Amino acid sequence: MYDSGLARILSSIHSSAFLALLAKLDAGLVSGHDVVGSIVEISQIAEEHMGGTSGALYSYVSISIHNSRLSIYPSRIFFSALAQGILENARDGEIAPDGWVHALAAARDKLYAYTLARPPSRTLVDPLAAFIDAYSKSQGNYSLAVKAAADAAEGTKDLDPKVGRSAYLDKERLKREKVPDPGAWGVKVILENL
Repeated sequence: MYDSGLARILSSIHSSAFLALLAKLDAGLVSGHDVVGSIVEISQIAEEHMGGTSGALYSYVSISIHNSRLSIYPSRIFFSALAQGILENARDGEIAPDGWVHALAAARDKLYAYTLARPPSRTLVDPLAAFIDAYSKSQGNYSLAVKAAADAAEGTKDLDPKVGRSAYLDKERLKREKVPDPGAWGVKVILENL
């Protein structure tokens, strides 16, 4: 039914969002054939099922189709801004690595408008920022960028939480037990399996 990479992605997502995503996958609304459309579908799930920085990362975008032209009105959060950036940087239906760099950087900046999390913060921002920075510096080398994100997610286990849900937990216990941030780990798993 679903491959193991997809299963790892889904298992890192909140359970109600997991079920909603499975329904969209089964309905064919999320696929590798329409990147922007899939991003929009995933963002709608996040709007309804997730909170915190995770909700801001994956959250809803409003769409309008007028005279056969798709318009996306981002609510200034990461995936919404990424979808807009992809549309703005695509040429003839294709997006080059430098277009991805611009779209990712713009999406990160939109996310930063809605969260105080900045690396190193022990949040999902740590691997996300590492991915975007490495992707940009390597001129679009996805493997290097994913490695940087994985290292940053792993590194959250040694960070003091500054913002987010982990900031309310026992910091010494988190460090003693070497628990990485769940949101950071989710970003790592998603990037590794795209």
